[in-house]
Amino acid sequence: MFKNFLFPNSRMKYVKKNHENECKDCGCIFCNIAKDDPKTPTKKLYQDDTLMVVMNIYPYNVGHLQIVPVRHVVWFDELTKKERVAIVEMINKTVKLIRKVETPVAMNIGLNMAGDCAGGSITHLHVHVVPRYKRDFGFMEVTNSTRVIVEPIEETYKKLMKNAKILGGK
Repeated sequence: MFKNFLFPNSRMKYVKKNHENECKDCGCIFCNIAKDDPKTPTKKLYQDDTLMVVMNIYPYNVGHLQIVPVRHVVWFDELTKKERVAIVEMINKTVKLIRKVETPVAMNIGLNMAGDCAGGSITHLHVHVVPRYKRDFGFMEVTNSTRVIVEPIEETYKKLMKNAKILGGK
């Protein structure tokens, strides 16, 4: 662990500043996707008035999906009960979709809140559903810090869209 600590008096004011509302209407990628902004790249699979499901266009693995509330929300406790229930139900549906289309041996499900301090780059709350496969790490990942996605994203998108009725809607 750390042997030394530095306590600068001026830093706490910045750290405690409420930055979370700075993103509203500033070009949040998820808000743009929800509004069908033609300038925002997306692979949207589903949207209703509460949430949407999109492919991560920089996936950790083939079939990596994100569940996102349509309303710009930063913290889990800011979600309405309807949003919380919809997210949990959609996690179940996305797992079913991925298992039907791909052949994962496991999955990771993670919730990102409040952006970069939480390890994410987007302040808008979202849930990652990441399928895992045997041997998803190989030579390039281990020796060159380069992720190899074994299937083109367009091909994965077509397969998922073909079965997107699992998510609801038409």
